[in-house]
Amino acid sequence: MTQYNSFAALARHERQGTDYRILVGDVGSDISIIAPHGGKIEPKTSDIARMIAGRKYNYYCFEGIKADNNQSLHITSHRFDEPKAMSLVGGSRIVVAVHACTDRRGRVYLGGLDTGLKKAMARKLAARGINVSLDHPRLQGANRENICNRGRRQKGVQLEISRGLRDDPGQIRVIAEAVQAALDTAAAFLKPEI
Repeated sequence: MTQYNSFAALARHERQGTDYRILVGDVGSDISIIAPHGGKIEPKTSDIARMIAGRKYNYYCFEGIKADNNQSLHITSHRFDEPKAMSLVGGSRIVVAVHACTDRRGRVYLGGLDTGLKKAMARKLAARGINVSLDHPRLQGANRENICNRGRRQKGVQLEISRGLRDDPGQIRVIAEAVQAALDTAAAFLKPEI
């Protein structure tokens, strides 16, 4: 159960630098990779987001750093409204949110409203031997208020990465490379804004 329904509510009870931290790497890209439940909230999602971003895409990580009970810092994706995240996402044309699910199978569940990019990522992941699913009933990321769908195009992609993959550093690297490849192709087709 979510304890906080907004960042303002969380900030009234939790301390930045003690309970949570915010990491932002803005390289001026139109593409941002975010981990809104990073650190100890959904382990390894921050690492994966930064790996996907590399040096060419922006990244944002909201990380739980408490000794325990980091799950209490989880703000549901369609209510996630931390100001630095909203600023970065709001200025981005493509947003990819990295999440974790407890499924022990080696699978990435893809959601979000950017159907074309989602399918492109699914193809790149599958070509590298990663099992993918586009139809998990609870991991659709289809809410228009979902942080992944709050970019300038009002559609993004949500990756829910199973425990079975997150526990394998080699698989994490494969996932990052596949997502980067899909993003590189998408970036090449983004029409310049006037």
